[in-house]
Amino acid sequence: APFPVELPFRLIQLYSYTGDIILDPFMGSGTTAIAAIKSNRKFIGYETVEEYRELALRRLHQAHD
Repeated sequence: APFPVELPFRLIQLYSYTGDIILDPFMGSGTTAIAAIKSNRKFIGYETVEEYRELALRRLHQAHD
């Protein structure tokens, strides 16, 4: 289910520290990974559906620029 980046962004900031690693075992379109990057955290994400994996990679490249 899609959700805004602000939701995981707030939770990541509340429950982790700068530089921590955020794990998303069901990465989908990469929203949590984008929030992790914006929060100065590292991330590990898994996605088995190739279409979502490609979408997440595109979104992550855009967010990282």
